[in-house]
Amino acid sequence: MWIAKKDEWNTSHTDLSKYFIERIKQRVDYEEIISNRHRTTNGYTLIHEITEVATLTQKRIKSVHRLISLLNESINETLSSSIVNDFILQTYHSDIIDYYKSITPNKLKDNGGELSVLINKTKIFELRIRHEYYSNILLELNKVDFDSNEFNRNATIIDSIIDCLVPYLIHRGYSATSISDIAFRCIKNSNGNKSPKRIVKKFSSKPTDYCFLLKIKSGQDEIESVLSYLKLRKVFYEVVTKEQISDFLFDDFVVSEDETLYFIKHTTLDPHNYLRNIYEIGLKNYVAKKDRLSLQFFTNFFDSVHWKFDTQSSKFQKSNITIDPINVVKRKSTLTSTLETIKRSYEFDFNITDGIPIIEEIRDSLYYYNLAIGSKSIENSLSLLWTSLETLLPYRMKNNDIENVQYFVSKCLAIGAIGREVTSFISRYVNTDWINDSSLSDIGMYTSYINYKADGISKWVDWLGTSFTDENDPFDKLKENSNLLCKAFCFLNDAYTGKNDVKVNYWLDKVKSSEQSIKYQLDRIYLHRNQIVHSGKFINEYSNLWHHLEWYVGKLLSFCIISFLKDEHKTEFNKEMIFMQLEADTDALINLLEVHKDKRINEIGFLYPQITKNSWQFF
Repeated sequence: MWIAKKDEWNTSHTDLSKYFIERIKQRVDYEEIISNRHRTTNGYTLIHEITEVATLTQKRIKSVHRLISLLNESINETLSSSIVNDFILQTYHSDIIDYYKSITPNKLKDNGGELSVLINKTKIFELRIRHEYYSNILLELNKVDFDSNEFNRNATIIDSIIDCLVPYLIHRGYSATSISDIAFRCIKNSNGNKSPKRIVKKFSSKPTDYCFLLKIKSGQDEIESVLSYLKLRKVFYEVVTKEQISDFLFDDFVVSEDETLYFIKHTTLDPHNYLRNIYEIGLKNYVAKKDRLSLQFFTNFFDSVHWKFDTQSSKFQKSNITIDPINVVKRKSTLTSTLETIKRSYEFDFNITDGIPIIEEIRDSLYYYNLAIGSKSIENSLSLLWTSLETLLPYRMKNNDIENVQYFVSKCLAIGAIGREVTSFISRYVNTDWINDSSLSDIGMYTSYINYKADGISKWVDWLGTSFTDENDPFDKLKENSNLLCKAFCFLNDAYTGKNDVKVNYWLDKVKSSEQSIKYQLDRIYLHRNQIVHSGKFINEYSNLWHHLEWYVGKLLSFCIISFLKDEHKTEFNKEMIFMQLEADTDALINLLEVHKDKRINEIGFLYPQITKNSWQFF
């Protein structure tokens, strides 16, 4: 989780310019709680996806089920990432929303004419918003007064803009790494109140001239698979010495005698995505050439690549591809990180160096999961994760594989949406307090670590539901340290105290929305997994899909391991029974939320222990 130290900001920054940077950094930070990361979709990307899936349906009628699911997702009123809730489409293109709302998805099964109309209309919408969407984002950003003292209202508008911006940029070919880096550079820049507009204008979809440097151990045949791709694309490259490019190197750049430098020039939209492309094509070329090869060269590939702007003043910097699953070394295992994080609160012994205990009922699922984490091929990794998930199914309640997976995962993990919202705040609070030298300690909610026991999380829910007075309101202190933290506090405090008539049904809607979101995400992943298996086709932007699928599998496996480790005898583990108990707990809690939905959240403190019980899925 990235936290800005309060004294590192340039003094020209305002509360709202700081908030913009914190928020956009949060959206592309894969160390964030999954609920805070950018959505796979927004209105813009859904329109593009409808075109692709509808066209696929014309060729293969079985795909109509995916199309119907996609259209239902697009008009879902509870999902913030749907077409009907897209801030830019609502403001500038309401007729597009009206069109999709007028469609009856199920009719597409029997009416080829309606399908053709859908394809043509959607293609026209795509052409219309291809450039307008970005222009509309800039127009809305220009309306925000970043010097304003009306923090909450403007911060909410900024949220809406960023939720449109980030999926759009990813779809257009920018990397999460670039978005994060460009936002970070603005922290110390002067004219801080103009930073949001400067950041967005950096992403105008105009290709830029870049230079790349590959530092490779001499004599490795694998480099030829990369060079053959560059030759095919007529990309300029040459072998250089350190002395030839010394003006572009930092003083600490080291080249060993057994290393060769390859200097590449290319015009591209995003340097990190281009390096990712070189890796992928190089890997495919190399593996296609021979079987049974060592792939160690590709394991460490991103440790040896650098890039710079093609200018005389620019210097090479290391490519910081750490938040992209293409970089195998930097991939994080949700399973092991969950066990490491939760073991103190749950009071069980786990040491990562000893490995995962062998549990016969989930051995195959663990096998496929660990293979996926280490696979050099991102396509293979995603396919293995799906196999791991299907292997983990404890029982079947539906007619086909995808519906069984959707039912199982959404039933198990949707209820954690409440806890993820709370834990997100706790984690940012604790880390902000730590990085700013305990500057939040006088508020009264300080801790050296997050206690994931039910009573530990419940304490925070109770505090967030406090009706503060002018004397003890932590607003100013929180804003002084982090505007993003302050905004989260204001929202949760208003919701939990019942301001603006918010009741327990807010939590109920959050769970239902999470359940729907998980189902749609799994449907999207399943389509792309099938395209990999049946035709070798794979989408450009896979990072978010991979991260979500890995998180689903890792969390469900961690639940199994925790149940096993907490079992005193280690002999009574029963996969079917522990998931049935989890489903029973989920149903009971949803029923209680239904019963008390007209009460304020701070009036149902007796339910907090039950709500916060399964905290292994809160982060």
